[in-house]
Formats: sequence, structure tokens, C-alpha cells
Amino acid sequence: MRFASALLSVAWKCYFFLVILLSIIVLYPFLFFFLQNVRLYLRGFNLIRYQAKAILFFTGIRYTLEQPESLPSSPYIICPNHTSYLDILLIYASCDQFFVFLGKKELGSIPLFNIYFKQFNLLVDRKSPKASSLALEQCAQRLRQGCNVVIFPEGTISNRAPQLRPFKNGAFKLAIQEQVPVLPITFTNNYTIVSAQPSHFFDYSGPGKAVVIIHEAIQTSDLKLEECVLLSEQVRNKIASKL
Repeated sequence: MRFASALLSVAWKCYFFLVILLSIIVLYPFLFFFLQNVRLYLRGFNLIRYQAKAILFFTGIRYTLEQPESLPSSPYIICPNHTSYLDILLIYASCDQFFVFLGKKELGSIPLFNIYFKQFNLLVDRKSPKASSLALEQCAQRLRQGCNVVIFPEGTISNRAPQLRPFKNGAFKLAIQEQVPVLPITFTNNYTIVSAQPSHFFDYSGPGKAVVIIHEAIQTSDLKLEECVLLSEQVRNKIASKL
């Protein structure tokens, strides 16, 4: 029985990534057109949102969304926990205000998938302090242009999900520096639907219902840079409160 369950989970994972691949191939000409011209970014963003929702639909993944009655005015920094490849799809599906991602440099070298990072989203080399500083400055420029920015404060997918990895301070220094709110998001069970850890490759993966919780925004207007650790703890506590 365990072998059959593992086999079905692997087959479903293959199907999940096949749906993503096919959606990119089909939409590539449109993505290329919209994501290479800053004047068309909003159309590109909306296309990616439709793409994310289509992927969720065809893979049998539903989601429930809990959020405040109102969100802060743009710009702000979105800080979710990171437990699965599913996180990115659900951010696009559940957040309708324009945003860009700060992703790791390796994403820019994946054929086809790198279309999202050639100009539209941002990349960071986490191993280089200088490159990290430059990436945060690029984020600051986007914020000054009124664009929301998504930064995973853990830096990478947690290998102990649902436990949180240590938070990096970059997003919180940036929020205080630019005096923009931080919007914490909790993904409660994405890791049980699409596990990203090789050690859990044969664990259950399959269609299911994901839970997305958008918390009240945390304001930074009264904070100083030396209080970024305090801000980090506030965000961490909000995210953890629903895990």
C-alpha cells in the first residue's frame, strides 16, 4: 500500500510540473511580449495571475483565503513563509495588487522559466553581500515607483516545514528605510500538497485544499533602522501564529 501511494504521489508531481511547463510553452510568446516592456507589465502581471489560477485548476488544487477587510495602499512588502513550489502560484492567485518577486539567482538560469526574471522580476545572489545589497536597492527603486515587492524572509524553502527557518533582515531594513508597510502571509499546508524537499519526494503529494492567510499589515512609519530585528520578530510571530 505504501509503495502504491508513493508511486501515485510521484506520478502526480510529474503531472503538476508538466502542467506548469505546458502553460509556459503555450503562453511564452505573450509573456515575452508583455514582460519585456515596462509599459505592458500590468498586462503581463494579469496574464501570470490567470496562468497561476489555471495551473491550480487543472491540478485539482483549491484554496481558501483569509484576509483583512482592507489592505494597505501600495507600495508595501509582502513577506510569506516558504514551504513549497506552490507558494508562488498561490501568491499570484490570491494577491490582485501588482507586485514583483525577489527570487534567487538560480531561477534566472532555468530555460523557459527565466522569462519571468529577464526584466520583470528581480534576482539576488544570496552568496554575495554586494549582489544582495544591489538587489535590495533594485527593490527600493520598485517601491519608490509604487510597486509592491514579494520577499521570502527565510530566503529559501524551509527544510523543516512547517517550522520557519531563521529570517534574514534585508526585507525589514528595506521596509523601514522606505517607510512602507510589511504584509505577512501564512501558507499553512502547502508543503503537504507539493513537497519541495528531496527527502520527502515519495511522501504524499496530490490535489487538495491550500489555506492562505493574509495578516494585517505592520506599519513601519515610527520605526528606525536599528529596530529591524523587532520588525522581523513581529512578522515572524504573525506568520507562526497560524502554523
